[in-house]
Amino acid sequence: MSNGLFGIERETIISNSKVRDIFTPFSPIDIVENLLGREKEVSQIVGVINSPGQHVLLYGDRGVGKTSLAIISHLLIKNMKIIRGKFFIKRCCSDDSFASIVQYPLKSIGIDYELSEITESHTQGGGAKIKAVIAEGGANSKRTRSCKRVVEINPSSPAWVSERLKDLKGVFLIDEIDALPRKNDKKRIAELIKLLSDSRSQFKLIVVGIADTGDELTAGHPSVERCLKETHLARMEDVALRNIIVEGMKKLQITPTEKVIDTIVDISAGYPHFTHLVCLKCAENAIVSKKRTVNMPDLEEALKDAVKESEGALKRRFESTLRGTKNEAEYRCILLAAAHCSIPEFTLSALRSKLLDRFNINIPQRVVSRYMSNMIVYRGKGVFDRVSKGVYRFSDPRMPSFIKMIEVQRSIAQ
Repeated sequence: MSNGLFGIERETIISNSKVRDIFTPFSPIDIVENLLGREKEVSQIVGVINSPGQHVLLYGDRGVGKTSLAIISHLLIKNMKIIRGKFFIKRCCSDDSFASIVQYPLKSIGIDYELSEITESHTQGGGAKIKAVIAEGGANSKRTRSCKRVVEINPSSPAWVSERLKDLKGVFLIDEIDALPRKNDKKRIAELIKLLSDSRSQFKLIVVGIADTGDELTAGHPSVERCLKETHLARMEDVALRNIIVEGMKKLQITPTEKVIDTIVDISAGYPHFTHLVCLKCAENAIVSKKRTVNMPDLEEALKDAVKESEGALKRRFESTLRGTKNEAEYRCILLAAAHCSIPEFTLSALRSKLLDRFNINIPQRVVSRYMSNMIVYRGKGVFDRVSKGVYRFSDPRMPSFIKMIEVQRSIAQ
């Protein structure tokens, strides 16, 4: 069908279908029933938040669903009325510091960094004291007498912040803490967690970040271990990814073939981000063309769109690696063989075995080693990292899925 002027007709059909509420590769899941395959982890987080003195540290690779898990856990906590109070979320960036992160909950209790004056109002009848930050013209009324005083604001001090937040009820999600450039800021967050734990505060923190170990996100703070429950979010099992595909498509009354399901699971390599991305493109095309079945040619078209909408950094790194190579076909085979290695780290011998099994290509080890070296040092942004002598891994663990999307689309088209 025609897309209409500027594709408006197509977008209207897709928008009305609500498909982008079901498959959400570009934003966290915020509907409880749409989070599949993480029931155990959600239960663990809810239990920790409901335990006095405990907070949550959630870490793992990019694209495994950490933020979605944290948001859904909060929604369950709220719906079950385990903790009554406010929910705050702060996504960190390289410009942030400890002080800029904690300003959100502090503002909710009337502390504004830009102001150092507080209006203290005394009621004429009972002598009760009300504190309010001066916003525009103070907080005067006919029944109050106001006076100003200067207060010390020290938002860089975990002790000062803890003293003011300890009586606040709620959950504070600090996302992408790995983006903080200074270790001291991570250490201050860890100190804040310990102080809140010591006071048995009902103000709970869920700290989320990309890391291989929890220590990377707490700057190795030694005293926070007992009050910070670390949860490593691993890649999803194939059966869970399959469930995302089948259940999501069922809601849209679309049926993918078994071959399509198996291929999407293989491409995803444990990352629900790619499952959602490919399924979204398959479903969008099916909805617009009024098809109820998704087969392999449909998947080919969906993969073209999925590659276009993948993260720019992945595309640039992949393209820059191949650009200017004399033997692009062999480099592509090596990349795809590495993408199919079942463990994150692989040896040259394991890579050669994959090349032989999948492509019937027998390349001498010294030649494979030279190719790998070229893809490590290329412009300082190589596809691979060398872990140790003869042992490699992808510098971005999502790269295998991106490579598979490209190569599967090419193989279907041939």
